[in-house]
Amino acid sequence: MKRSVHYYASFTAIQLAADPYFLEWVRFPEGSGHQFWEQFLKAYPEKAADIDRATAIARSMYVIADMPSAQQQEDSWKRILQALPQARPGKAQPTVIRSNARVWMAAAAVVALAVAVWVIFRPINKEVNIVSGYGEVKDLLLPDGTKVKLNGNSGIRYSEHWAADMPREVWLDGEAFFDVKPVTGNDASQPFAVHTGDINVQVLGTSFNVRNRRGTSDVMLTTGKVIVAAAGEKQLLSRPGELAVYNSQKLEKKTVQVSSYISWQEQKLQLDQTRVSDLFARLEDDWGYKIQLTDTSLLHKRISGEIDMKEKQILINALALILRADVSQQGDSTIIITPN
Repeated sequence: MKRSVHYYASFTAIQLAADPYFLEWVRFPEGSGHQFWEQFLKAYPEKAADIDRATAIARSMYVIADMPSAQQQEDSWKRILQALPQARPGKAQPTVIRSNARVWMAAAAVVALAVAVWVIFRPINKEVNIVSGYGEVKDLLLPDGTKVKLNGNSGIRYSEHWAADMPREVWLDGEAFFDVKPVTGNDASQPFAVHTGDINVQVLGTSFNVRNRRGTSDVMLTTGKVIVAAAGEKQLLSRPGELAVYNSQKLEKKTVQVSSYISWQEQKLQLDQTRVSDLFARLEDDWGYKIQLTDTSLLHKRISGEIDMKEKQILINALALILRADVSQQGDSTIIITPN
C-alpha cells in the first residue's frame, strides 16, 4: 500500500524505528524509499530530530542478524517477566489486570520491534547474474578470488557471498575460462563446482575452459585436475589439453591443443584442422554473425590458421583467404560467402 508522507507526521522516533518501510530506507538509503523520506523531511522539517534518533536506534539494532532460537526467546521472556512490577496485596483486581495488560502490550511491542528489525536487516545472500554481449569478453572476480573470463553471448550466476563451510558453485550458460583460487586449510571442505548444460565439473584448485553450446558441453583442462560428471559417468582430466565432451548421452575424453581452445580470451580464433561448419557455429554463437552460404559443400572443409576478431573487415579478409571465396557483408551482422 502506497502511503503519503503525511501518514508519518505524528510518528515518534520509537514508532519510526519499528516501521518496516523506514527500516528498509535505513538499510538501503539510496533505494526506492530515498525520495519518499526526502519529501517527508521537506514537508515536516521539525521531524528531523526524530528521524535522526530513529535512524540511530535502527542502526544500533543492526547486530540482530539471526532470529533468536526458541531457548533464547524463552530466556528473554523470563527476563521481561522478572522486570514486571509485582501486584501488591489488597490492590483491586481490575487495576492489576489493566496494569498487566499495559505491560504485556509494551513487551509485545518490544518483540514486534525486534522481529521487524530482523526481517529488514537479516543477511540476504543475493544471486549475481552476469551476461556478456556478442563478441564481448568480460573479466570477473568471484567471491573467493577465483578469476573468470566470460566469452561473448554467455551468462554466469552465483551467490553474492560464499560461506566457508559451503561449496563454491557457479552456473554457466555459454563459455568461460576459470582460474580457481585454492582455499586455505582443508581444501576438501570447500570444493569448487561448475554446472553447465548436463555436466558438472568438480575441482579443488586449477584452471580450465568450459563451453556449452547447441546441446554439447565440453571441459578442457589447462592446469591441475578436474572431474567431469554427466549422465552417471565420470572422467578425470589430469593433463593439460585433456578434453571431456558430453553429447548425445555419452561422455568422451580426448586430447586437444590448448591454445586453440583458449584463444577466444584474446578475441582470436585459432583454427587447427577445424571444420568450416564448426567455425561458422562459433561465429554465430559467440559473435552474433549470420552466415549465408551459397555452396554448402564448404561446410565439410577443414581449415587451419588464426583470425583476429577485433575488426570485422579483418575477419572478412581472413575468411576470403582461408576459404578461397568471395566474402561480403550485409548490414551489421550478415556475412555472405560465395566460392570462387
